[in-house]
Amino acid sequence: MAAQDLTLEQLATRAGEEAPVEINFRQNKLSKMYLAPHVDALKAELQQLRTAFDNGYKNSVEVRNNPRRSYPKGYCLEITKGVRDMLQNQLQNPTTPAMKALRDFCANGGIAKRVWGNLRNNYFQNAFQMGNLYVDVANDTVNPSKPQIEILPWVKSGFYAIRDYNMYGKLAEKYWGGQVYANRCLPELSVMFPILFVNRYGELEMHANYQTILYRNMEQNFKLSEMYLFNRKNSMIALPEQHRVFLQKEFGALAEPVADDELRAIFANARARNLRFDVSLSQPLLDTALEIGKRSKQQV
Repeated sequence: MAAQDLTLEQLATRAGEEAPVEINFRQNKLSKMYLAPHVDALKAELQQLRTAFDNGYKNSVEVRNNPRRSYPKGYCLEITKGVRDMLQNQLQNPTTPAMKALRDFCANGGIAKRVWGNLRNNYFQNAFQMGNLYVDVANDTVNPSKPQIEILPWVKSGFYAIRDYNMYGKLAEKYWGGQVYANRCLPELSVMFPILFVNRYGELEMHANYQTILYRNMEQNFKLSEMYLFNRKNSMIALPEQHRVFLQKEFGALAEPVADDELRAIFANARARNLRFDVSLSQPLLDTALEIGKRSKQQV
């Protein structure tokens, strides 16, 4: 694979794919014109799509083979993407006033996209931004007793983009149940994966390989991971011995956390090599991060 496979424009695009867009005068105007008169009907039609998706997916092999998650809990991404695909098909040939209004809204420049981020400082959440509306078709994936569909004015939704690893780490502990550690034992990986996460099952994972925060970090030339790792508060909790030994044995991790000067040199080297643009250099780091999670599951 050739060097310079990525450009700054591509990184910025990927970093923003799931990020909410600022709601300006035009979006408010389009939302008022096309969406506001049909909010109740839109909610009802999204409920129909959600029910249809559930009927086809909840008994799938993917769900049956995942005993750790009881549908719909934990299936926020799958449900949101599935309903999105069904919605896009309907918009190709809309037959109801609500679907026609949504099609016209989009045709005239209205924002309609899947977003991922921080919901009310308690959850990672996948949802839709439709103009000035927050639209959640997987509202029951944390608490199944809640309504499946929620539509709110965006300003009242409590949804925010995730822009740094401190917030990411806090939400990871709260939402997934586990403990976050600063990655100072695998310093070559730390520029892209500054967080080690021990989940509720005692498995070790490298973070963040989630697209939005990963590409936002690369877009900013690893500033986000650097800020996280040099924050003393994030270095005070030591990785448990069993995980440290596992990483040493299986992946050549350091016995002691890397010193600041060495870590700064690693960041400087990554920038000098244009690591963020060179897929032949960055892809092996991603592969290693995924392999760590895979082997850790086998150990537990």
